[in-house]
Amino acid sequence: MKKEKYLFFYLIIFLVMTIGAFTWQMFFPKIATDFSVWNFSRGWQTEIALWNVGIDIGIVITLLKRNIEYAKILSIVSLSLCILLGGHHLIYALTATNGNTSLHWMGAIEVLFIGGGTGIAAIIKSECFKAQ
Repeated sequence: MKKEKYLFFYLIIFLVMTIGAFTWQMFFPKIATDFSVWNFSRGWQTEIALWNVGIDIGIVITLLKRNIEYAKILSIVSLSLCILLGGHHLIYALTATNGNTSLHWMGAIEVLFIGGGTGIAAIIKSECFKAQ
């Protein structure tokens, strides 16, 4: 089997995660108010949801074309987002002194640990940075 399969598998995982994030941010934005220390902001949540759609379009095109070069780039971008956004959630989960941190813990677990961990494994197993 080709090692690139790990990148495509990771992109499918990331796609599912971002579709889920899009859904709650676009259609259930009050979740952020109820289960995080962040205040409600319909405009920002809609904008973030639309960013998810933007990266998802690139992922879907990559999966349909089975283009390894696109997959490498999008895997690195997706891994970067998982580390940055998941790390952001972890900071809030650990430092909040009041309020509900459930969403932050879920974000840290799903985005940082599952998304980030799976991304690191995919990049290593696919030998993404190995010279051609």
